[in-house]
Amino acid sequence: MKDNEKELVDLDEEGNLQENEEKKDIKSNKKDYSFKIIATIIIGGIIILSCIFIGKKYVTMNHIELIVTDNYDEMSQKAGSIIAELVKKNPNAILGLATGSTPIGTYNELIKRYKNKDISFKNITTYNLDEYCDLNQNHPQSYFTYMYEHLFKHIDINLANTHIPKGEGDSELNSKNYENMLNKNKINLQILGVGGNGHIGFNEPGTHFDMGVHLVQLHNKTIRDNARFFENDINKVPKKAITMGIKNILNAETIVLMANGTNKADAIKNVMSGIVDINIPVTALNIHKGKVYIIVDKKAASKL
Repeated sequence: MKDNEKELVDLDEEGNLQENEEKKDIKSNKKDYSFKIIATIIIGGIIILSCIFIGKKYVTMNHIELIVTDNYDEMSQKAGSIIAELVKKNPNAILGLATGSTPIGTYNELIKRYKNKDISFKNITTYNLDEYCDLNQNHPQSYFTYMYEHLFKHIDINLANTHIPKGEGDSELNSKNYENMLNKNKINLQILGVGGNGHIGFNEPGTHFDMGVHLVQLHNKTIRDNARFFENDINKVPKKAITMGIKNILNAETIVLMANGTNKADAIKNVMSGIVDINIPVTALNIHKGKVYIIVDKKAASKL
């Protein structure tokens, strides 16, 4: 009896061991299944995020040179030096010009160099980025007036060689005419500022990079930002403008972008991250085929 009992005990122990192994297999299968579910969720999430951010990508930026300066004056001097060097090398150069508060110091630098007889604008041709719609060109805040007051009247440029989009009249026709002029005249160097929301020219977030000269409805942030030029009254700020498209800007051989102040820090951070996103127009510079100088003060570089 004892031998039989021992045999039964042995068999029972073997049976228990086998049952334990089966339980282990079941648990292992459950773990594998759980892992597959988690992996599927993660992959699905990545696909969903890719769909959400479609059109956004990252690129290498060997063509971009970042120059961080101590302050606005140093930024303006550096940009002025780059532009002046081109003018000296190519007296017939075509310049793309910008308006706003950012380039004023740079224009002052160019005026100083002209008065010192270091450079001449006699045979230079210019094309401005944009102009407000429904604003007489002689209005104090038109970009025609801006360019004349801040640069043209102080140098020897032939006004017949200066071009600014026409803001009055048929906007579609004016846009087409300006586009035709740009197609016939390649810009050697384009000056840019950048808005707090990343706009360049008046190309607001969402503007496709293949757009040429076009009529644009200004975003509320841009209107608020520009109210300082209109007695801080947003009701006096034009709501539409004609602007070079991003395609036109990228056609320039060289681009010089300037930014100063903490309100531009996000825009600079985005462009220097290598991202390309139509919701951040300035990031179009990351796919420019020529040289890009990004010249900023320490405040604009504070998030790098």
